[in-house]
Amino acid sequence: MTLEEILQDIHGLDVRLRELEQQYGLLSDDLYTLYRLGEFEQSRDLIRWVGYYELRQERRRAYDAALRERLLSWRDIGIRTTLPLRPRSGRSPTAPAQRPPGRTTPWSPR
Repeated sequence: MTLEEILQDIHGLDVRLRELEQQYGLLSDDLYTLYRLGEFEQSRDLIRWVGYYELRQERRRAYDAALRERLLSWRDIGIRTTLPLRPRSGRSPTAPAQRPPGRTTPWSPR
């Protein structure tokens, strides 16, 4: 998975988790702790919630690893400049990003 695909997954999972948090009035971190302690009866929503939460944690670890790898690769090829941070404005959330050739993210080096 690319860094952008991982990020899209994280955002999608955040939406689902937020819906469940609002429905049940409980933050996902707290629910997961109580779940691990065996405090909840099994239910369809609980299984779904735990699945989303664990998948989000997995995607976050993948994101961290991919970002670290990308930054190290830039150092290996001698990129030592600061990176511009540019928003991806003017595009819908589902449309693919439009980037100049050779740029992999909005904050990739030139």
